[in-house]
Amino acid sequence: MNIFQLSCFLAVANTLSFAKAAEKMNISQPAITHQIKSLETELNVQLFRRTTRLVEITPEGLSFLSDAQSMVAIAAQAKLRFQNPEERSVEKLAIGCGSYTQLTLLSDSLKALGAIYPNLHPHLVVVPLEQLYALLENGTVDVIFDIYVEKKEHSRLTYTELLKSPIVCACDSGNPLAQRESVSTTDLKEQPLIFCNQINLIPDAAKLQWELAAGKSPVDVRFCASVEAAIVLMRAGFGAAVIPEFLVPRDARLTVLPLTDAPEISFGMFYKPYPGDDVLRKLIQLARQHISVFRESERASV
Repeated sequence: MNIFQLSCFLAVANTLSFAKAAEKMNISQPAITHQIKSLETELNVQLFRRTTRLVEITPEGLSFLSDAQSMVAIAAQAKLRFQNPEERSVEKLAIGCGSYTQLTLLSDSLKALGAIYPNLHPHLVVVPLEQLYALLENGTVDVIFDIYVEKKEHSRLTYTELLKSPIVCACDSGNPLAQRESVSTTDLKEQPLIFCNQINLIPDAAKLQWELAAGKSPVDVRFCASVEAAIVLMRAGFGAAVIPEFLVPRDARLTVLPLTDAPEISFGMFYKPYPGDDVLRKLIQLARQHISVFRESERASV
């Protein structure tokens, strides 16, 4: 595979149109079709489903998307480096996460890290959780930020806890629940609820959600693909969500209520044992210092 093939793949993935991708790449449509087919042959997967009406990216294509983006970015950086050999070297750090909401916790840590390493180039990779650990194993990312769950693959990694967070009930400030000091699972039985896939991957929260969903009308349960989508629906008044407290943004439109008897979850970073990279070691140190302070300041501001 080559960078031109990857660029063609990204052009089709971004436009979901072979015609528009060909125009963007300044080549003919048959030429871009040939590039995609040759890439599919090399990878032995189908990257796109194409009909007379539309183009869809396949699950395999989605899985390959972050790899293609990384390879094209690395090639561009290498080209720039050799165009300007007198420039100082770039400090790279690839960070994986399953949610943009979780990445907001890193702003202060990355700011402090950037002050120490002025040439720092953080590469933030947000992919479905099932892909994260493969990216760490193959070296695409240096560290993963995630909720801790007992998994076989975790036994080969080092885990550093950054915070503990209860699972809470969150809703818009106009919801009748917002007038309470706390809620129980019984209180939520009659309420419209919003669930998101990320929480389903946490066993304790998954069990809690199934208990809450039992006997509910499908009309009163809305499922979301991400925490961000659930927050949008909460703000719009479509229901309450059962969510780890640290994922709820501090927003006057939202109310966070303690959920009685709810489990507590651990959030932190996973990395390979004995990280030899000085930049990664410093990030681990800074994240431990900053994230707990960040959460305490947010609580104080509420």
